[in-house]
Amino acid sequence: MKIKYLGHAAFDLELASGVRLVIDPYTAGAFGTLKYAPIEGNFDVAVVSHSHEDHVSRDVLSHSMKIINTSGKVTLGDVTIESLMTYHDGSKGSARGKNLISIVEAEGLRVAHLGDLGHAIAPKDFPMLKWVDVLMIPVGGHFTIDAATAAELAKSFEPKIVIPMHYLTPKVDFPITPVENFTKLMDTVEMADGSEIEVTKATLPAKMKVVVLEPAN
Repeated sequence: MKIKYLGHAAFDLELASGVRLVIDPYTAGAFGTLKYAPIEGNFDVAVVSHSHEDHVSRDVLSHSMKIINTSGKVTLGDVTIESLMTYHDGSKGSARGKNLISIVEAEGLRVAHLGDLGHAIAPKDFPMLKWVDVLMIPVGGHFTIDAATAAELAKSFEPKIVIPMHYLTPKVDFPITPVENFTKLMDTVEMADGSEIEVTKATLPAKMKVVVLEPAN
């Protein structure tokens, strides 16, 4: 599986079969503060955690064969996607609404994307997230969990690879913090030379590793 970080909370997953999934595709220019370039291409599946413009692009959805934006489990050929209801804030959605966590299972891998998770969660409440192979986690705070909460969450769920997202960059003019606030709290960190990594069951690290990808757009 090839995992490309498009920017903000958007990822492009490409399988060996050629199947492509996009998760939380942002709208370029959202709120006048998101400066990543538009997401291009056609996708077999678009997975959306919630309806805010920095996580969903109507244009990208129009170029996607299947859209998943509700909780439940869906199997599409050799891919299974399970979406779980959580909240975008710490007050059960009263401030910013609901949020979906999604787990993509394909090629023997389990890849979880936490969307704009706004509160702490525990393995006892979400056992299906325990020991996932790849965990994409928001770390910037303010609109989501902050760096410290993200670090505690990652350590409690023990994924093999952690990919931080939703943090401050020169192309995001939001009141959120940079990725370094998160990485300094983690033991093993790799600053990737590019926006993409290829992950297979055989190449997963023996212990948890944070991989910081460069936004492609």
